[in-house]
Amino acid sequence: MGKGKLRRLRRQGRGGFARGIFGPVGDLLRPGQDLRNLGLPNNRLRHPKATPFPVRSLRGISIRSLRAQRPRNWTETPTRNNEGFVWKDENGVERLRFMRPTGDNPSASQWSRQANGYLRWQSAQSGDSPADNLFLDADGNIVDKNDPLFAEKTHIMYEGPYP
Repeated sequence: MGKGKLRRLRRQGRGGFARGIFGPVGDLLRPGQDLRNLGLPNNRLRHPKATPFPVRSLRGISIRSLRAQRPRNWTETPTRNNEGFVWKDENGVERLRFMRPTGDNPSASQWSRQANGYLRWQSAQSGDSPADNLFLDADGNIVDKNDPLFAEKTHIMYEGPYP
């Protein structure tokens, strides 16, 4: 493996010290996780050949960088009133939603993420109904819907420079 490729993999968090297996779920499987404890219907992959997400973590990444790495077979559509955009993969599953900052004072917003802009990241195995959606946190971990901090963990505050 060449130096340039290894440097790029290290920047993406995949440079030889992987914390888990980047596999067919399209997300990061942590040590000790398997398909049986991910909460998938019938413990089966919904989309076994789903394209993996281009990065392992959304911490500090810019929208420009994400757009440059977006797989070609994914579509980008604006949200209502052009408040942001949505990426859908080749199976029609929403993988990423970006909502632009409102520009309001964070204390005047419902929560500061609305004032600063936020991302919502979903697993490749999310379903068609909202009950079947598998949301991820900033590090690519699936967040349990019963988690008391579900909304805070799955509405990831945008930390990068604004496009």
